[in-house]
Amino acid sequence: MTYPSYPSPPKRGPLPWLIATAVVLAIALVVAVVLIVMNDGSDDSATPAAASSTETADAPQTAPAATTTAEPEPQAPVAGAYVGAGGPRPAGAEPLPTYTGSYTKLLSAHLMTPTGGIACDFNSPDQDDRQGQCGVRSMNTTNSPLGTEVIGGTTKGKWLFQFSGNKVGAPVGSTGTTGWMNAPGEGYQVPRVEYGKVYFFEDWVIASETNGLTVWNTETGSGVFLSNEKVETFNGPGQPGPATTTATTDTIVLGAPQSNGRGYGAEQPTEIHLGGASSTSHMQNIAWTDWGSDPATGTGIGNYQPPGKSGIYRESGVPGSVVAFAPGTCGGKRAYTKIVYFFPSKGEQFDPGNAIDICTPR
Repeated sequence: MTYPSYPSPPKRGPLPWLIATAVVLAIALVVAVVLIVMNDGSDDSATPAAASSTETADAPQTAPAATTTAEPEPQAPVAGAYVGAGGPRPAGAEPLPTYTGSYTKLLSAHLMTPTGGIACDFNSPDQDDRQGQCGVRSMNTTNSPLGTEVIGGTTKGKWLFQFSGNKVGAPVGSTGTTGWMNAPGEGYQVPRVEYGKVYFFEDWVIASETNGLTVWNTETGSGVFLSNEKVETFNGPGQPGPATTTATTDTIVLGAPQSNGRGYGAEQPTEIHLGGASSTSHMQNIAWTDWGSDPATGTGIGNYQPPGKSGIYRESGVPGSVVAFAPGTCGGKRAYTKIVYFFPSKGEQFDPGNAIDICTPR
């Protein structure tokens, strides 16, 4: 039996495999490209953000508004003292006239207030580093509100504040006089410092005002305020000194109690009498003004005795005045030590020469 013959299938060569391989490679390349594109897209989205961050950092920033702290206002270190005392020397301060002592060989200066009641000596530091002193004349008594001390067997009132080592010391008494009490010689005239002006000697500053004299050292801030009413030290701006060197006028009485008298030894008495036969020292219905100040004035009614006339001419119920002054210490209490009675309606006026010592009990 004869079978039909069919053509033999062609032999496979390497081409189909090459084509398949090319296809696989093409597919892989497409996948790689897609992955790269995706990655590039991710990088591209991050890049602008980074650039934006950089641009923001480089952009000019608005500075916050500067805050300014107001400088504190200068203060007086103690009540009544010069504002700013204890600090630097004020602009416009004038130098005190000076001279060189023929004995001490030290540069020196002095001053007095216009009334002469407060004054100071100054000198360059001596071998003991002493630099001078200031004092209130009215406190140079055994009734000094600053206390007393025994010097050479005699009780002396403390009234001088001495300077040493650029600091103000505690108050002391004195057995002699100071340069401003007597002309120091050398052709030097002790100046009377004007109210409202500031002066200086080396590192010491002196401010003269109607209510007192303020003295301080610009190196340490140590100083003292001096007035007829009180004396108080300080250790710099706003820093009062030890209370032991302070005399205050918070409480003050009228002299010392008098035997058979009235009102004396009390605060703001409305009736006073020295006692005894002195009926002209009787004053009642007294209204005081400026109690605690120096002086304090009271008005009331009293007994007027015409000068050179006998008692039969005495008048009762006459409007009169009393002036208490010279604060000091009586029996351990701060007190007015002197008083003057007078009758303005009779042509009389205040005369300190007629003062009565009311610190001594009768």
